[in-house]
Amino acid sequence: MRLDRAVMLRKGIRDIRLLRSTHPEDKAQLQDLAPYRPMSAMPEVRSDLSLVLGTAADADVELLGDFARTALGADAEILAALEILAVTPAAELPTRAVERLRLTQDQVNVLLRMVLQPLDRPLTDQAANKLRDRVYLALHRGRVLELSAG
Repeated sequence: MRLDRAVMLRKGIRDIRLLRSTHPEDKAQLQDLAPYRPMSAMPEVRSDLSLVLGTAADADVELLGDFARTALGADAEILAALEILAVTPAAELPTRAVERLRLTQDQVNVLLRMVLQPLDRPLTDQAANKLRDRVYLALHRGRVLELSAG
């Protein structure tokens, strides 16, 4: 176990980004081993993305996370989590879904849950949708786009 994980367990910290926070109140709490007291009640924003990827092998959460953080650039610290909920080959999808997404037989549909949560400010729906679309455009390999921000 790495030191950062040990500190998280000892202090009861759920989000590793707090260890790198520059917020003075967060930094002050990291000077000892007392339990962490949340300083922000900023709500998380969950967004489920229906992606088309080339193959099931492309549905690697670590790789997708790297692409998502790159797409977010300076906003990457807002990405709290990515989770693959389902990977479905085109052959196993209903015909209507294949037609709607215009999938080829070698492609897969991936349902990906993205959690955005800034540590120091609220995130408006409009801002969250723009961030969601940046990640979607970086990951999606299909011919049909489903954007939220317009």
